[in-house]
Amino acid sequence: MNRGRTWLIAYGVLAVVHLGTIAIGETWSQLITKVLLMPVLAVWVRLNRGPTTLLVALVASFAGDFLLQVDQLLPGMAAFGVAHVCYVMLFNHRARRRSLVVVAAYGVVWLGVLVLLWSGLGDNRIPVALYSLLVTATAVTSAWNGWRAGLGGALFLISDGLIGVGLAGHDFAGHDYLVMATYCVAQYLLSSSVLRGDGR
Repeated sequence: MNRGRTWLIAYGVLAVVHLGTIAIGETWSQLITKVLLMPVLAVWVRLNRGPTTLLVALVASFAGDFLLQVDQLLPGMAAFGVAHVCYVMLFNHRARRRSLVVVAAYGVVWLGVLVLLWSGLGDNRIPVALYSLLVTATAVTSAWNGWRAGLGGALFLISDGLIGVGLAGHDFAGHDYLVMATYCVAQYLLSSSVLRGDGR
């Protein structure tokens, strides 16, 4: 966790700068700062000898970031789907306690949000339902690995849930900021929890 601290600081700075570019509303600055986030975090993970599965998750997230930024929704969801499969594999393998209460609680959240957004999702209903199930699986398995991983999984679910809210036509002030702020913190918490060996 102590190796490559400069890269971790760079990740934090880059996240703040990206949030600033959202205020500017300039497409290229948003794209550049967004696609740099996961490579910078991946370098930090690599320097700290993170597992290959985590690096694959971050690379897949990088691809998803780019694709979503250029309005390629379904390919972007597919890329993030790969990332979540990696996270589920990591956190399920490391979990010491698997709680059915957590499964039930997140299951209710998944179903409830899907029901609320269903009518506004149109042709994206099935892809969103399947993808959101993967995000929920990340939230569940990460919750089995302590507070750090659990919070990361919950924030990832919130971030993607907010994207779903936007897809369903329910926009609000600060929407894009919340999506990216929760996402950046989530990726850091998930990655750092793996490096710390939480849940072992």
